[in-house]
Amino acid sequence: MIPPSDEGPETQPEPSNDALLQRTRERLKRLLAHDPELAVSQPDAEAVAAIHASATTIETVAKAFELYADRPFVAERAYECEADGSVRLLPELRRHRYRDVWARVEAFASGLTHQKLAGPGSFIGICGFGSVDWVVADLAAIRLAAVSVPMQTNMSPADLQQIIGEAELSLIVCSVEQLDSIEAVLPRCPSVKSLVVMDLREGDSAAEAMFERRKQAGLAESGAVVLTMREVEERGRSAGIVPMVLPASRGEPDPLMTLIYTSGSTGTPKGAIVTERLLREQWQRGFFYRLGDALPELPQITLGYMPLNHAAGRMNVMMTVLRGGMMAFVAKSDMSTLFDDFRLARPTMAMLVPRVSATIYQHYQAELVRRTEDVTDEGERARISDRIMEEMRGSFLGDRLLLVTTSTAPTPPEVADFLRRCFLVPVIDLYGSTEAGLVTLDDRLVPAPGLEWKLVDVPELGYRTTDRPYPRGELHVKSRFLVPGYYKNERATRDLFDDEGFLNTGDIVEQRGPDRLLWIDRARNVLKLAQGEFVATSRLEGIFSAQSPYIRQIYVHGSGFRSYLLAVVVPNLPAVTAYLRGRGIEPDDAAIKEIVRSEIHRIARDEHLRGHEVPRDFIIEREPFTIARGLLTDSNKQSRPRLAARYGKDLAARYTAIERAQIEELYGLHSKGVTTATIAERVKRAMSVVLGLPELDVRQSEQSFIQLGGDSLSAVSLETLIHDLTGVRVPVGFLLDPTSSVHSLVEYVEGALAGKVRRNVTFAEVHGAGAKSVRAEDLRIEKFLGPEEIEAARASKPASELPARAEVALLTGANGFLGRFLTLELLERLSGERKKVYALVRAPSDAAAFERLASSYRMDPALSRRFDELSAGGRLTVLAGDLMKPRLGLAEDVYARLAEEVDLVLHNGALVNHALGYAAMFEPNVLGTVEVMRFALARRIKSMSFISTIAVLYGVDRTEPVREDEDVRTLFTERPTEAGYAAGYGGTKWAGELLLRDAHEKLGLPVAVFRPSEIMAHRRYHGQVNVLGFFTRLLAGIVYTGLAPRSFYTADAPERAKHYDGTPVDVVARSIATLSIARGGGEAARPAVRATYDTYHVVNPHQDDGISLDVIVHWVKTAGYPAKRIADYDTWYKMFRERLTSLAEPKRQHSPLAILHAWEHPQGDHGQPVLDTTHILERLRSIEPSLADFPHVSEAFIHKELDDMAVLHLIDRPLRMAG
Repeated sequence: MIPPSDEGPETQPEPSNDALLQRTRERLKRLLAHDPELAVSQPDAEAVAAIHASATTIETVAKAFELYADRPFVAERAYECEADGSVRLLPELRRHRYRDVWARVEAFASGLTHQKLAGPGSFIGICGFGSVDWVVADLAAIRLAAVSVPMQTNMSPADLQQIIGEAELSLIVCSVEQLDSIEAVLPRCPSVKSLVVMDLREGDSAAEAMFERRKQAGLAESGAVVLTMREVEERGRSAGIVPMVLPASRGEPDPLMTLIYTSGSTGTPKGAIVTERLLREQWQRGFFYRLGDALPELPQITLGYMPLNHAAGRMNVMMTVLRGGMMAFVAKSDMSTLFDDFRLARPTMAMLVPRVSATIYQHYQAELVRRTEDVTDEGERARISDRIMEEMRGSFLGDRLLLVTTSTAPTPPEVADFLRRCFLVPVIDLYGSTEAGLVTLDDRLVPAPGLEWKLVDVPELGYRTTDRPYPRGELHVKSRFLVPGYYKNERATRDLFDDEGFLNTGDIVEQRGPDRLLWIDRARNVLKLAQGEFVATSRLEGIFSAQSPYIRQIYVHGSGFRSYLLAVVVPNLPAVTAYLRGRGIEPDDAAIKEIVRSEIHRIARDEHLRGHEVPRDFIIEREPFTIARGLLTDSNKQSRPRLAARYGKDLAARYTAIERAQIEELYGLHSKGVTTATIAERVKRAMSVVLGLPELDVRQSEQSFIQLGGDSLSAVSLETLIHDLTGVRVPVGFLLDPTSSVHSLVEYVEGALAGKVRRNVTFAEVHGAGAKSVRAEDLRIEKFLGPEEIEAARASKPASELPARAEVALLTGANGFLGRFLTLELLERLSGERKKVYALVRAPSDAAAFERLASSYRMDPALSRRFDELSAGGRLTVLAGDLMKPRLGLAEDVYARLAEEVDLVLHNGALVNHALGYAAMFEPNVLGTVEVMRFALARRIKSMSFISTIAVLYGVDRTEPVREDEDVRTLFTERPTEAGYAAGYGGTKWAGELLLRDAHEKLGLPVAVFRPSEIMAHRRYHGQVNVLGFFTRLLAGIVYTGLAPRSFYTADAPERAKHYDGTPVDVVARSIATLSIARGGGEAARPAVRATYDTYHVVNPHQDDGISLDVIVHWVKTAGYPAKRIADYDTWYKMFRERLTSLAEPKRQHSPLAILHAWEHPQGDHGQPVLDTTHILERLRSIEPSLADFPHVSEAFIHKELDDMAVLHLIDRPLRMAG
């Protein structure tokens, strides 16, 4: 491996912020012309002026929400609740308008008032990570003129109890994640009278169950009133919205409004006082108001990943509101989804903390090392570097990044330079604090009302204003943005200010010009590391030197540029030498270092030090620190500046060596040695690489990843690396659990590999890592089933022993839109003495599964009665199952019994998403089908019906019809993994067809493949529409926007291409169930016929009826919904997109936004095959002639579908009916 050169791409001068600012302005103009979300979020100078003119904080906030009412304000990840109670995140955002969030604020504040939980002057604690609910709680406190007290998550019980007791909180608004922490201290916090739980996702049964258990147990014992945020809001809405309360009503000239608790430089929580005047200043201008001067037209779209109890996180919200922007919140507080969230949110401004900046830079460095391993030409290295940065620029932080700010701790200059080169945007460093506000912007003082500053000598640390060439000292400031002190802490308040009223920042700076200040150190020997953690170095030095007989002196060294500590250790040589020689060991540096390392780790365990407080590595210094060597002051205290000067280069080299070794080791881990290493050794090396530890005794260590210095971002890196080395995916939450020792991590990996949980085949193993296309030849059952499984299938009872008509069926995906009607059709059409349907539904229990299925019929009383009648008498058994689990998630005995009993398997379950690619859907759809196929082959070969899709034929470009009996392997020998609308979904269904055909040919599995097209509403029952279906979304979009193109088709599109292929769900379900049950064609069927492979096109056969989308738009209008026709298609699409983008939830969720790209161009003839339906119609006629009567789409049917959508509140009913 060739290390990065000291010359070449990494040392090229970076573009200046001024040059990049001009580039950003030009790029912003282009984006505004084509991006409706940016256009609608653009700052409004008049609105900002009106907000600035408001007299109080609450009037400031209310004015902003009034002026920006219809803009999107906050966004959060969409999700789906799984059957086992878990929550699956979706690759899309749900946006909420200012109007909707403010309505929640009013409702929550009113609910608190009506239930007497809070009022003016009440102290309200807020404990949780950043979320929409958090913002609602904070704004409600302002609206009530209450005191908001944000609290850090995961605090120690002692700190949490101190804050609650000191602030005398009467109400705590707590996220469900933090319930355990709050519950633990409530018995010792008598001031708390009520607890409101937020961030309870709707439908998250696991979280709701946990909350109910807590409510009935420990929370009930506390005596506090316990409610959910939804309950409080509902009370507010039902009892009436109360007027907002002005701060003056509290009878104080400048009342306290917020306490921001900060650990500051001592580690002891202190509540910084924010009064009404200061809070109003922050909302109206904020920490970052000067950024608006540089880019006044910048739409403020950001990603909120910093906790909102942190001043910077709160100010990000304030700046967003002031400028009418939008903030998206990360999906997980452990940061495991951070970069996925960046890509989804597509921020215009990224506020980066050093740890995140370093992660981005490390990604680049690792890629550069990997791609230039065998490259010696510097020019080629430079070109590769440029390509990597270009790739990152297009997607790593989204595709519309315009500005980066760095804050909370210093960012290493080389990292800031890289960010400029990589993303080609200005990178502006912000320096400030909770107590002082924003002080410098790019090392220059920010003009602020009443700003004064001075440097003060710190002689004990060797910093003086007389230093040359530049004065150095502790920075003291005075301005209108200073906090007045700390709550109930007179001593800390006195220490915060000097005799002249200047605030002591605690930072050592160097004055490089009249208004230019360069940060160089922390006063009082307290460091703030790159991840934002404070460490008191002198305290650590005292602990280590006082508690070990082998450590004489220790200098703990850290940097705001790094997330871990190093040290220089002077050992107690006589003691160490005696110890080693007594064991026959020569006391060289290596042996001495091993003893010292053991002592440091022992002391860290005994003193319960946190991972970031333990030096990761150290230098052995045999000569003591002395006055004579200039390393101690006259009072025999360690002189940190002199120690830093003496060992600084060596320590910097050690940092570089550790980080270089991490990158090189990362790619060395795939050497031959790893393939023969034990699992413990592989995990050890992975842990060492990620944490930069030279040695780690994995099997004997009882320390956790966190105790060893890990954090959320490095946990993501470790999870990826362990998977690369072992093939096992370890949950990030497991790594971050402080009770999960390294030993337990090894056991987890070993257990997974031992087969305690079956390991699924991966996309990379089937198709190749990073494959851009999938080949038909890859999709063979041998790649998915083991040899023993195939042999067992060959030994199963053959299909010839199946009854001519199925009597017992198992249905997957029973509670889906099509599945619920397949359930009814199977119950009605199955015959024989054993007549029975087993319906598989994702749910935590069989009872919950039945309830989930039954509830899908209750919208229409007639439909509910039909379900009750058909399911009576034990004919239906609903089972809680999961296609991605072994044995379909069923108990072993249940699985075995069903394997013997079932005749027909109807596989309808799948993830339907027309936006995701093949790789993203491989696991749920391809592997899910394999799991069902395993069941169909187990013990007794069963008939298997597979619900595919007409999308498998998208891309077939020919004039002759596609026959139902054509081998799909001849239509496509390969398919791209990413190729536009529905390609991923269609690709996984194509893969399922190939695998089932292979199983049919090799193992005699009878297969019927059904390819439905658009499935429309039920013709009889009300409220039965496919809510997230393509057609429903389109109808909703037309109704929401009142827009349609003059024609959805190109001028040269043939008439058959204008046919809209839609079929009512009752017809689709009836056809599939009939053909699945009667596989042999009747009682006289030959056994051989029952082992066939059939394909059916379940589509509307009236392909020349002239019923097009254009006709359907006319019927929308005759139903009473206005739909203005736009002559130019591109103009319509732009207007349509802009109106959809501005929708609020839940309309946005039900709109065609998720599949909008499908409408970017008018439809022509390309890629729309003609579908032969001869086979399905003949087969249906042979069973019962009327079954082959497929209805035309009609005006009356479209009116009914619109009415069904109104029943479900997807759309409003028309104000008037058209004549």
